[in-house]
Amino acid sequence: MLGFMRAGGPNMWVLVALALPMLWTAIRFARNADPHRLSILRALTLALAFAAITGWVSDLAATCRFVIADPEALRDPVPPLLTGFAEACANLILGGGILVVTWILVAVGVRRMPADP
Repeated sequence: MLGFMRAGGPNMWVLVALALPMLWTAIRFARNADPHRLSILRALTLALAFAAITGWVSDLAATCRFVIADPEALRDPVPPLLTGFAEACANLILGGGILVVTWILVAVGVRRMPADP
């Protein structure tokens, strides 16, 4: 797990920081559905999705800068580019996993909501 976090770069800690309140709010929503909590979850979903995409793109840019600056990597750029792409995807994997768990909890909360008269 530590290697996974290291591969994704510093943005992985941003994702974890967003995930903690998001999952806590989703658990509370699943137990006692409230429209206010749902609006918070929607906002946190956007923040987490944008953070995951930003981390992915910034990691891809860092990989490309490395390949351009290193003459050894320029001789055969495919292996470092593929490695960098795989490491950059750690942001999308973590962000997507958090979103899946969160919205499963939201689905449970919506299911438990009382029907409108």
